[in-house]
Amino acid sequence: MAASDGKAEITTKDPRALEREVEARRAALAGTIDELTDRLAPKTIAQRSLVQVRGRVQSFAFDHRGGLRVERVAAVGVAVLGVTTFVVVRAVRKRR
Repeated sequence: MAASDGKAEITTKDPRALEREVEARRAALAGTIDELTDRLAPKTIAQRSLVQVRGRVQSFAFDHRGGLRVERVAAVGVAVLGVTTFVVVRAVRKRR
């Protein structure tokens, strides 16, 4: 089997060799389809996304030596506290 311009060419006229080549291509195609099916499965996509999010959180909250980045964690805490305070104050004012 030779390839030119990304297309496979059949290089033999022997029927048995052609059958073997067709079976080999069929097996390769089946493997490719199985791999794509696995990559596109919702469960696999969700797992990959979860790993990416965990990595981002780790790199945000911890330095390269594993030490906690206190200033970043504190900034997030202050932001959460600020948003919570805003929501509570707004809810209390609406009730009046």
